[in-house]
Amino acid sequence: MTHFSEQAWFFSVQLFKFTTLFYTVWVPGFFVAALLTLRFRRSTWERLLESPSTKGPGIWRAIRAGVVGSADREISRQAAWELLKRDHSPATAIAYLIASRNMTIHFWTIFALSLGAEFATGQVLGALVMIAAVALGFKCLGLKPLTAPLSAKSEEKTLDLTTYPSWRALLLSFAGWWAMLKFIGQEVRRFAPTLAAGIILGGIIFAAGLEAWWITFADIMGPKTLASDLINALAAPAFSAAAFLSPVGNLPVIHALFKADGLSYAGIISFCLASAIHPRDVKVYFKTFGQRQGLILVGLLYGGAVLGGLGSTGIYGIFGFRPDLPPVKLISKLLSVLGF
Repeated sequence: MTHFSEQAWFFSVQLFKFTTLFYTVWVPGFFVAALLTLRFRRSTWERLLESPSTKGPGIWRAIRAGVVGSADREISRQAAWELLKRDHSPATAIAYLIASRNMTIHFWTIFALSLGAEFATGQVLGALVMIAAVALGFKCLGLKPLTAPLSAKSEEKTLDLTTYPSWRALLLSFAGWWAMLKFIGQEVRRFAPTLAAGIILGGIIFAAGLEAWWITFADIMGPKTLASDLINALAAPAFSAAAFLSPVGNLPVIHALFKADGLSYAGIISFCLASAIHPRDVKVYFKTFGQRQGLILVGLLYGGAVLGGLGSTGIYGIFGFRPDLPPVKLISKLLSVLGF
């Protein structure tokens, strides 16, 4: 046990160094995220609010607003529930929630640096599949909120809608640069605790990956077949909910799970998409939709996460590859498919 603890601590430290290194390298990426968010968050949010609340779900506008939203679990949920308060459809609110958890700019860049751009892009594809599946479920089942969404005192957070009317005002002023630094600091502060927890859990997974029982566990999943993808996609959301982490906190965990052969690509995508069924989210779903509809909603989100993992894998499969190849081989294969 002592040896395992030492190994887990060693891998946690290495994972922390790895994460810190890439955050440092990607400082320009955080500024790009800050630029786009400060320039477009208010406008996309206002267009979403202005869309008719009774004439279609406005899914596309919700996705666009989610991309420049906040990956913070409570803020994204608060923003999604604000749409419900304004009589927008539940499908629109959940689409925003999923997009803000899985498609925000800085989440994508961290994901890309951790496992590769092909994984991060696959995550976006999986999120789109999940949104489509959940929206279809809402349409077929007709789920409706029973009460106005409630906000606990600890959840009274809102989107920062600070905006600048032009690129010039943002880039050529002290206030603009200060706003960018403030944005980066706020986002890092929000996900730092859960990221630290994810790094520790990732270290434990890496240490477990050296154990004989883990190798047996990984072999149960089997090779890269449809059956193994299905098992991974079905099991991963349950693991994600049990981990009790936010979207960014999940990243070091899925990094460790993939490198230790614990989950295949389909499972990795489903694991991240399942951030929408975090236990605290589920509690709010029950308060808003009631227990019966809340359970149905959780089932929809679970199924959407499964379909997102499988759908993303299938979309890549159309082009004859899956995202476990080194980027150079991936690009070579893609060029070959395109006839270059």
